[in-house]
Amino acid sequence: MAIRSLRVLSAYLGRGAARRPAANINQTLIITLDPKAGVPPSNNPPVRIYLGTESAQFRAERAFVWSIERVRDPARRYEIHLMKDLAGFERRLWLTGFTNYRFAIPDLAGRQGRAIYNDADQIYLRDPAELFDLPMGDKGVLSINDHDTSVMLIDCARMAELWNNDTARHTKNRELEAQMRAAGLWGPLDSAWNARDAEYEPEHSHLIHYTTIHTQPWRPQPRDYVYGANPASDIWNRIEAEADAAGFQLFDATRPTPDFAAIHADGLETPARPKQHEVWRALIADVRAASGVEQCAYVGLESIDGLTAALGRPQVQWTALRPTDLSGMAVNGAVDLVLADSLAGLPDLDMPWLLDELFRRARFAVAVSIHLDERADRSAPADPDWWFQQLSAAGRRFTDRHWRLVVVQYNRLRPDTVYHWSGGRLLRDRPEVWVMRHVKTGHNSQAGGLADALGWPTEWQSAGRSTTSTLAALTASQLRLGAHGALQELTASWPDVVIASGWASALVARWVQRRSRGATRLILLGRRSGRTGETEDLAVVCRHFNLPPHPRQIETILPPCKALDARLAEARERWPDRYAETSGPNVAFLVGGNSAVHALNAETARSLGTQLQSQADAANASLAVLTSRRTPSAAATALQQSVAPETQFVAWNDTSRQENPYLGYLAGADILVVTGESESMLAEAIATGKPVYIAPLPLGRAGLRRRLADWVVHQANTNRYNARGSKRPQQGLQYLCARIVERRWLLPRRNTPELHNALIEAGVARFLDTQLVMWRPPAWHETEWLADRIKTLLTAPGFDHKTPALRATGND
Repeated sequence: MAIRSLRVLSAYLGRGAARRPAANINQTLIITLDPKAGVPPSNNPPVRIYLGTESAQFRAERAFVWSIERVRDPARRYEIHLMKDLAGFERRLWLTGFTNYRFAIPDLAGRQGRAIYNDADQIYLRDPAELFDLPMGDKGVLSINDHDTSVMLIDCARMAELWNNDTARHTKNRELEAQMRAAGLWGPLDSAWNARDAEYEPEHSHLIHYTTIHTQPWRPQPRDYVYGANPASDIWNRIEAEADAAGFQLFDATRPTPDFAAIHADGLETPARPKQHEVWRALIADVRAASGVEQCAYVGLESIDGLTAALGRPQVQWTALRPTDLSGMAVNGAVDLVLADSLAGLPDLDMPWLLDELFRRARFAVAVSIHLDERADRSAPADPDWWFQQLSAAGRRFTDRHWRLVVVQYNRLRPDTVYHWSGGRLLRDRPEVWVMRHVKTGHNSQAGGLADALGWPTEWQSAGRSTTSTLAALTASQLRLGAHGALQELTASWPDVVIASGWASALVARWVQRRSRGATRLILLGRRSGRTGETEDLAVVCRHFNLPPHPRQIETILPPCKALDARLAEARERWPDRYAETSGPNVAFLVGGNSAVHALNAETARSLGTQLQSQADAANASLAVLTSRRTPSAAATALQQSVAPETQFVAWNDTSRQENPYLGYLAGADILVVTGESESMLAEAIATGKPVYIAPLPLGRAGLRRRLADWVVHQANTNRYNARGSKRPQQGLQYLCARIVERRWLLPRRNTPELHNALIEAGVARFLDTQLVMWRPPAWHETEWLADRIKTLLTAPGFDHKTPALRATGND
């Protein structure tokens, strides 16, 4: 139980408060859904729901309440009691921040009437009033089984002797459940009211419970878990999107929490601000260059004179507000730029609407600075990721605003940690892009192809002529020795976006992002470029890589590649006579080689060469064979010996020629045959629009690293189950292995059969079989689809942000 052990240890060392606010609340906070206007009120009693929750579940809380709003009886009153941070509970041994609150419900409800208990990780698909009104007979609790209390209908009077404030605080949850069973107070509930993850059935389930913590779609605790896919995630995401579109919040400027109403601005913290001033100066300059800045609003406690002096006295008109002034004032687009600090002392439940008010006031951009000090009194968590999630969620509600966040976290024994994020709309109408050059041409083809498809102003950059020189320069920079080598040239104005393919280029891209204080966004291509983590960056990977899912990760069938039409036309003129004249088609065999999973030995090469030569002769075709850097010399020799003497054999390491005629053969070919282990070669072949045949290679012998990676991936995907049949939270070895895979230190095997089948299903390729025939494949526009998807996720200016529905594989 590694995660729980670390959390308990941190709590007992006095650091647990960094993850959860103090437990100092003595009563529940009630959200009321009154009968809708124009509907005669029902005479039935209010539906009382007690929700176990904590600060990390702020997105889940909102989705839960909205799910009720969607399906409720418009004539009835609903009272939703938020149970969080309740005083008197020892939470340091709990996996969640609300484990035992449910057993205090009879007392919280006045020991009378009924109450429903729900965890925050649930959504209703049917009216909870139907659950509330179920007959209970002589039972005190209804749930789907006598060991599962995550959804309950409770008779508060019957349960008050066993479950109350005292027993909830001093008795373990399993013992309280056992007492219920022993007293004969448990009764069964239809499982439709607690469909756990994969148990969801569209026509049957009334409530979905996202009980597997490490597959919850809203990813509330990214430091504690590596999140995987959830079979019902689309439903939760759709409900949150509906709440966004409706402008729904649990609280708002006209209805803040009672705690917010009781706060006085003079009691808020006024921290030191040199780090935020650096970021704000840069943002003002960026907004001025992109759109012009005439008016700024500052929401905080610093004097305007002191602030403008620290920012270099920019020539703008200033408006000052205190954070507590935001309630009761609804203003849209009042200023160009909003700067805010002193928010960390405000109630966490008010943060979503407070941020909405900041975004609503800004025409172009919002910058928020947070100083986290676990020694200070506060309501919101001292967790940088929580603040990022808050800004990211607000940015999704206001997609036409740019935002930046700086979080300074106090550390006892070392310098403070500074986190920088940016998100939302890119500032420039024509975003500036850097493409990081790699030593391998395949990576450059992918990065360059995507840059071309995006159509933004692009510069190619390099941090070294080799991987070694790149690492040396980055190491020197990390050791604070200044910018060394080619990094010295990367110190001008930072771009809006950096595209990198391959791990070495991705390292330089991350260095650029750090130097830009988070202003630059990254697009990372391929398996080894690394994860995006909790950022607004993007990762582009192929579906058959089988990597852990992420909301900022785009999956494609093939990697992007450069547009070939112009290059092939030029190559056709440069090398017009690459093939012998025959009455049949010209066939190019593009040969890869060994990879981490596949092997091309002499026997396989000889078999492929013989088969292809036979089929070329049968089709009266002219055949050319082109090897690559990965083709083993023994396989190349066997291949050359297996084809006819008149067949053109083009070795990649032929030193007798000055230029590589690869594009000439590609341009002159009518049919392309490609070994199936390389998605890059397949992508380039399919981009030609010509018929493509796939020649799969057999699996090779797994080396030590591959066998280790297979074991790690297996452990990462091996779930453990509790007595209720639910998946246990990711812990111990599973968590360690999942984190290794997520960080791309060891990777799953490429599922090349999945890739091949996807291409064949799309009609753009066929397996090499018994004969070569011509056919007209449909157009392949996946790189263009990818560029549109990226523009949507980066909310690029001037782009229609409707997500493209298709991967673009249709006929011309």
